[in-house]
Amino acid sequence: MRKNLWAKAVLALVVLLFGSIAWAEQNYCDIADVGRLAPNDYVVKLSLINIWQGAVGGLDTKNADRITGLYDYDFYYLLAAEDSENYDGDYALVHFSAYSSFGNGLDEKVGSFFTLNENAKGDEPLIIDKLFVELATSDRLLKFNIGKIDLEDYFDLSLVAGCEKSQFLAYSLFHNPAIPFASKGLGVRALYEPSDFLYAQAAVVDARADKRETGFNTTFHGEDYFLTMAEVGIRTKIFDRAGAYRFIGWYDPQVKPYLDGSGDSKRDDMGFAVTVDQGITEKTTAFFRYGWADERVNEIEDFVSFGGQVEGPIEGRDEDVFAVGYVKALRSPKGLSSEDKRKMQLVETYYRIRVKDNVELTPNLQFVMNPGGLKSESHATVFGVRLRVKF
Repeated sequence: MRKNLWAKAVLALVVLLFGSIAWAEQNYCDIADVGRLAPNDYVVKLSLINIWQGAVGGLDTKNADRITGLYDYDFYYLLAAEDSENYDGDYALVHFSAYSSFGNGLDEKVGSFFTLNENAKGDEPLIIDKLFVELATSDRLLKFNIGKIDLEDYFDLSLVAGCEKSQFLAYSLFHNPAIPFASKGLGVRALYEPSDFLYAQAAVVDARADKRETGFNTTFHGEDYFLTMAEVGIRTKIFDRAGAYRFIGWYDPQVKPYLDGSGDSKRDDMGFAVTVDQGITEKTTAFFRYGWADERVNEIEDFVSFGGQVEGPIEGRDEDVFAVGYVKALRSPKGLSSEDKRKMQLVETYYRIRVKDNVELTPNLQFVMNPGGLKSESHATVFGVRLRVKF
C-alpha cells in the first residue's frame, strides 16, 4: 500500500509541474551544463577515458599494471520551455545517460582499503545508468529530478574534488565514503534555491537499487526501503574569495548486521557529513570533507579528507591544474583483529594538462598507507596517467 501511494504521489507531482510549463517552439532556455535549447532540441555528449596505472609495494604488486577505459554517453532533450527574455524561464528536460567500460583497477593487487580508480568498473557492456525528467518551476525557485537518478550527482559535491573523470581518481577524494550512497535507481530529488547564497535539497531513492536494472522490481516489490538524504548549502565570499559550505544528513531504513559478529542487527541508520570549498587566492582553492556513521554497523566511523588545487601553476599554462589531496578514515573497531590497522590513509596528486579544448592528459600519483588494512604491510605507490577526450 505504501509503495502504491508513493508512486501516485510522484505521478501527481509530474502532472502538476509539467502542466505549468507552456509548450512553445520559439521559447529558448539556458540550462546549466547543457546550453541554450528550444523545445524539441537536443544535445549529445560523449566522453572517452583511458587510464594506465602501475604500482610498487603493497600486498602483491609484482608485474602490477592495468589499462582501463570508461566511455560515457549523455543525451539531453528539451520537452518544454517557458517564454523568457533572458532565457531563464522554467523548463522540462529529459536526461538519458549510459556508459560502457573495460578493465579492472589495482585495488586487489595493492590491497587498498579505498577504491583507487573509480573509472575502473570492470568489463561492462552498455549500461543505461540514468533516465529521468528534470523540471524547473516557480521561476526556477524549485527544481525536481524524477526517474532513475544518481544521488552522487547532487549531494556532497565539490568544485575541486568532485569528479573522477577530470580530477582525483580515488573515490574517497571526490565523495565521502562514510555516506551510504545507493546505486543509481528510481527516486525523486527536490531542490529549493531562493538565492545565490542559500539552497536546500532532499531526495528519496530506492535503497536496494541496482544500476544495471530498470529499478521497478526493487522499488515496487519486496521490502519498503528508501534512502533519504538532505543537504543545506551556503555560498559565501570571504575577502572576495568564493566559498561553498554544505551540511548533509542521511537516513537508511535497511536492516544492517552488527560488525562485531554478535548476530544482532540495526535498522533506521543515520549519519551526517560536511563538505567545504573555499577560494584562498586568485588561483588556489581548498576543500575539506568530514563524515560520521554508526561504528556498530558501518565500516567507516569517521572520515576526513582535505587538499586543494592551483589553476595555471605554470606561466603560460593558464588552463592546467595541479592538485593534491589527503584522506584519513577511522575504521570501526568492531570485528578488527590485533593485526588490523584502524586508521587508513591515502595521498593523491595530479597535474592536468589541457592539450586542446576537448583533450586532457593527467599524470597521477597515489601513496597508499598500510595496504590491506594491516599494520605490518609496507606502503604502496601507484602511478599512472589518464587521457580524456570530450565530444
